[in-house]
Amino acid sequence: MERFNSIYLFTTENIAGYMKDLNLHNKKVITVTGSGDHVINAVLKGAKKITTFDVNPLTKYYLDLKLAAIKDLSLDEFKELLLYENKNSFAYEVIKKLDMDKESKKFWLDSLEKFNQNGLLLRKSTLFNTKYFDASRKIKENLYLDEENYAIVKDNLKDVDIEFIEKNIKDLELNEEYDYMFLSNISDYLKDIYEENYLDKYQELISKFKTKVKNIYFAYVYDFGNDSSRSDIDKFDLVVEKFGKIKKIEISTALIPNNNRKDAVMIIEGGNENGK
Repeated sequence: MERFNSIYLFTTENIAGYMKDLNLHNKKVITVTGSGDHVINAVLKGAKKITTFDVNPLTKYYLDLKLAAIKDLSLDEFKELLLYENKNSFAYEVIKKLDMDKESKKFWLDSLEKFNQNGLLLRKSTLFNTKYFDASRKIKENLYLDEENYAIVKDNLKDVDIEFIEKNIKDLELNEEYDYMFLSNISDYLKDIYEENYLDKYQELISKFKTKVKNIYFAYVYDFGNDSSRSDIDKFDLVVEKFGKIKKIEISTALIPNNNRKDAVMIIEGGNENGK
């Protein structure tokens, strides 16, 4: 587990921008885990079963912490514990009382012991990636971080089925059908996942997923349309050439606010094994 030492506190995307109009009521969802925010927003939107996967096992511990905090704490207490950098960050006495998976709880209490039960020092440690972190933007980019929606998540957590799979996306096998798949910005790391021909190999993987998933959000592109692309996934014409018919949604950027900049989500429709 030594190679996995970094967790994102909250999403780096504008999830609210593309999930706000989705109706996931009684839907089955599969999503990358990351910060856990895709899972929590899907809970808010009414998903009945959520399978979440990540190659980083630490994301499971953090998701468990977030879900336990939502169940037991008010929104203000949740923000004090996990969102804001203050004396209440990752408070030992709070986490000790939360009801969560035993392995996850042990991880957090052991981690806090390494910092003499000082949660603020833990938050500032290399365990978390807080580069360019801005709490006010995280509130805007998540649907669940307001009073009304937070209460809905609390209630929905009583009935939703959430399963974690420790798996790299290229090794992910889908044994059941799903209504939605959210792959976040995994496409930014294709060069790390595949040694060569990464866009072609990603297209082959997505084609395989299409037999099991109706709607695949396969790429989140920051600063869409920027002439300086970071990888081939940023080249929309090339993506269309490789992937065929896709849908693109442009939303307010999750980067430093700028009215002239947009992010984009790319979506491809699939179906079950019978093509329906």
